[in-house]
Amino acid sequence: MLLLDRTFRTLMLTVLLIAIMGSSRPDRSHGLYPSEYWARKAQWEQCADVVLAGDSRTLIGLSPVEMRKHLTGSEIYNYGFGGVRFSSRYMDEVEEILKPDSENKIIIMGISPYSLTKRSAATGTFTKVQSMSDVDLFLNIHFAPLIYLFQPISFNKILRQFNPSCARVHKEKTFFANGWLAVYKEPVSKRKALRNYEMYYKERQVDTNSIDKLVGYVEEWVQQEIKVYGFIPPSCEKMYELESEMSGLDKEYLIKNFREAGGIWIKTDKCAYDSFDGSHLQDYAAIRFTKNFCKKLIKNEHEN
Repeated sequence: MLLLDRTFRTLMLTVLLIAIMGSSRPDRSHGLYPSEYWARKAQWEQCADVVLAGDSRTLIGLSPVEMRKHLTGSEIYNYGFGGVRFSSRYMDEVEEILKPDSENKIIIMGISPYSLTKRSAATGTFTKVQSMSDVDLFLNIHFAPLIYLFQPISFNKILRQFNPSCARVHKEKTFFANGWLAVYKEPVSKRKALRNYEMYYKERQVDTNSIDKLVGYVEEWVQQEIKVYGFIPPSCEKMYELESEMSGLDKEYLIKNFREAGGIWIKTDKCAYDSFDGSHLQDYAAIRFTKNFCKKLIKNEHEN
């Protein structure tokens, strides 16, 4: 009989052990599997009333979950990507996500200095996701648990699963179907991010042409009766000072031209929220920021 065959029993035992180890992996994120999350995001089309656009500070810092509590009746998607810049390709995709028949189309742009720097558009998570083949998209969406199961994991991570006190850093990620990536990390560490940004801005500065291109899209969207909001995502005081001194961003030029194009600028407190690395907000801080942002947005809606 097949069940008595030693090779078959060994194979079944191996599969069972892999499944048990995979299901108890210490690096398991919450929500969607990461590969499924990015693949689904790549396939969004004509599904939103409100689209949140920007790099990782928008991706992590604005919660559609919280935003829907204030903008009731709207389908809201966070189309932020790590390392993205406001290239034509990206902004075209942002527009494609809006429902053509929506009566209240809104694009909210989180404009960090990094997202306006002069560099190749073929960088960041957005390019990686957009380059997925149809086969990759299908596999990542429908076989995400299996793909995750066989991803490599270090022995140190396995060890920390059985002895959490050995872990120097505790980090949790939750991948939401609406595009928000919620992150909580302790202890907080800001030095590395600040150092990396300092090195980055020594080599690259904000490109005025990038601002002009962004403003051109704002003008086109407004003409299509799309409301466009802009803001600078919060980080921390030291990061804000570093970017003010080194990034080359002329905030007055950006805001002036954004408004002249018909966009609505939302002033935010850039240093009032807890960041886990000096650049990105803790999950609870992102919820608080989203709530405060919505209050300002709604106030503007009532005044106009």
